[in-house]
Parts: sequence; structure tokens; C-alpha cells
Amino acid sequence: MDIPLAFRWVFAALVVLQLAALVPVLRRLRDPAPERRTGAGPDLLDAVGSVTALAGFTFGDFAVALAGMACVGAALAAKGILRYRARERT
Repeated sequence: MDIPLAFRWVFAALVVLQLAALVPVLRRLRDPAPERRTGAGPDLLDAVGSVTALAGFTFGDFAVALAGMACVGAALAAKGILRYRARERT
């Protein structure tokens, strides 16, 4: 199954937007305040997984897209666990 050219351009534009969204996450990760860095790891994994999945769809490499979606799934699971543990403490 081949992805039409118009959708490839849409995926390429989304990759560029995801790369732009990666900048604030990297800044949060490098922040000297530890309370700002706590949730930056799963956010970074989510952003990198999104870029990987969209790049895989753009270039038609579904193995890369599947790996990116697995990273996004792992990031969402980690965020959910962190949120559950924080809610459990209160």
C-alpha cells in the first residue's frame, strides 16, 4: 500500500512542526531547576517518537513508523504511571 504524495507533504509538514515543538522540551531538560526537569524525560521520548513515526510515514518506511509509535506508547505509559504515583501520594 502506497501513501499518496499529498499526504506525504502533510506528514513532512507535521515533522517540521514536531521538530519545532522539540525545542522547549530540550530547554526544560537543560534547566538547572530540578522541579522543571522532572517530567521532561517522558516528554522528550514522546516528541522524539512522534518525529520518528511521522518521518516513517513520510518516507513510506512502516518499520520506522511502528518504532516511533512504540516510543510514543512507552512515553504515554510512563506519563500515566508518573501521574498515578503523584496522585497516590496526595
